[in-house]
Order: sequence, then structure tokens, then C-alpha cells
Amino acid sequence: MKAAVLGLGKVGHGIAALLADRGLEVACFTRDGEKAKAANRYGITVSGALEGNFRVTAFTDIGQAIDGAKLLVVTTTAKGHRPMAERLRGRLQEGQRIVVLVGNWGAYEFYSVLGQEAREKGVIIGETSGNLAAVPTLTCPAAIFMKPIKKSMPFAAIPGSAGPAVVVELQRAFPEFYPAANVLDTSLNSTNPPIHVPFCIFNITRMANGEDSLLYGECLPPILLDFVMAADRERCAVAEAVGVEPKTILELLNDAWNTRYDNIKTLGLENASLRNVKLPKSPYHRFLTEDVPYGYMAVSRLGKKYNVPTPRIDLLVDAYRYLLAERAELDGPVFDLDLQEVL
Repeated sequence: MKAAVLGLGKVGHGIAALLADRGLEVACFTRDGEKAKAANRYGITVSGALEGNFRVTAFTDIGQAIDGAKLLVVTTTAKGHRPMAERLRGRLQEGQRIVVLVGNWGAYEFYSVLGQEAREKGVIIGETSGNLAAVPTLTCPAAIFMKPIKKSMPFAAIPGSAGPAVVVELQRAFPEFYPAANVLDTSLNSTNPPIHVPFCIFNITRMANGEDSLLYGECLPPILLDFVMAADRERCAVAEAVGVEPKTILELLNDAWNTRYDNIKTLGLENASLRNVKLPKSPYHRFLTEDVPYGYMAVSRLGKKYNVPTPRIDLLVDAYRYLLAERAELDGPVFDLDLQEVL
């Protein structure tokens, strides 16, 4: 099987190497000519959870990258989902499978742009609720460190009924995938916003000062842990109102790592991949600039649409808006399709 990895940042390098390690032919698309040259010349060198040097072919032309690829894996930030979908318009090939990693409404936005073309060409668009492995460092030429790979990851497709068959098709590429009900499930039951947004908002002084702080350590005192879980209950209430079976953040993290902890602080401190995660050293980090507009802001909008109160989530969104001011990303997903269309 040939796979095309769309986006060659830290996560893109990691996924490209992982797929190559699993025996797939891997092409990559990046707008950055220097990144393409480095990957083509040196391959991708990985240490950590995966070790070795992996050969890929990188292009700055998306048409060349996806030509003949059965699997298209989107590894951009949430803000890049719609622009990437626009780049693919008119280029999809029969029967391709699109996987948006760390969905954040990515499948919904891809379907908004490419829905008609996808239906005509038998293309299935899907997403995961998170990333398989954190890649904290990327050094040139094309060298990364990869943290442990999650044991399991929910995947959903549009339509939802296609998800189980696509999971089977992609077993070689992503044996961690298991089918979720639909893409509302993967976007609303995501691990990132419930953790990143409150942790960062209530530690934003540390971020602004560039302090060296452990996310699950000093950044999570008991009073904040209580708030995090209360805000998460609001998210779950919105998910239930939309028609999604909600999972608490504790359930989601336990499922991802195949553990059974009774609170997220202990889980974070005793998990090899999470215990050393640091608070970002800038407020203008994707933990806020991505996970507010495409995470908790989206939940807030849906709460208003479905008459579910979300006072703590609204507080977090307002704090982000006013603290980051003109540098706050406020777009988020535009719910221009009836949600029923993606079920």
C-alpha cells in the first residue's frame, strides 16, 4: 500500500517514519522545499519509541504526493485542515482513504470542502480523536525523537457506517485503530482540549514567564483538578445532547494507554509518555491557539445550539479571547453543515 503524509512537521515526520517501518511506500507533501530536500536526501532518522532511518519521497506538489496513494494521512494543525482540503479539491483518486490525525473537526471540515467529490469517487474521509505518539523535537536534517505509541486510538469515518470496514483496510498501517461511532464522537471525545485548555489558562503566567514546569506536576494542584473534571462534565453533557456517547477525560486517557487509574494526575505522573510533559513556555502555543477554537470553543458553540449550559468552558474561552487579544485564533469549525450529514 502507498501512503501520502500531508504535512511534514514534527508529527508528519513521525507518522511517515512509522508507516515506512510498517512496510508501506511513503510519499510526503510539504510546502517547505528545504524540508522536502532534507527528507529526500537523508531519510527520516528516529530515536525513542521507534529507532532507525526511514526512506520516504517528499514533494512540494500535492498532486505528485497523492498520485497512486490509497491512504492520505493529514498531519497539519487544525487550522490547516480546511486549506489542505482545498488543495485536494479536484485531485482525489478513486477509492482513496483520508485519515485526519487529531481530528478536531477535521473530517467535518474536509467533508464540507470535498463531500461531493468524495461521494462521486468512493473516497472515505475519517479522523482520529488524537495523535498516536508525541514528537517533541525535530532537528534538521529530518531527525526526530518519538515518545511511546498509544495502545489504541478511536477512528471514525463519514458515513459512520463505513468506519469498521476502513479500520480493517488500514490494519497494516494503523493496527491501533478501533471503530468509533462517528466523527462527532471522535471530535467531542478528544483528549486534548479537556487537558490543554484549563491547564494552560490557569498556568498562563508560568507560560508567559517561560518557566520550566511539569504539566501533570505543579501545574495541576487539587483545586485545578476539580475544575478540570467539572468542565469535562460540561463537555460530556454537550456530547450527549448532540447524540454522542460521552467518555470522561479519565476514561479516554485510560483507554488510550490501557490503564485503570482513578484520577488524571496520578495517571499523568505514572505514565512514561506523560510524566515529563512540560507546560509550553509561551502562551501562543497550539495547546491554546488550536485547542480553544477547535476544541472548547466548538463545544461552547454546540452547547448554545443545543441549550446545554457550559459556564466553565465559556469562562475558559473568554479568558483565552481576552488574554491573547489580537493574537487569539477565534475561527474554529464553521458548522455550515447539518451535523446529521456526517453521521
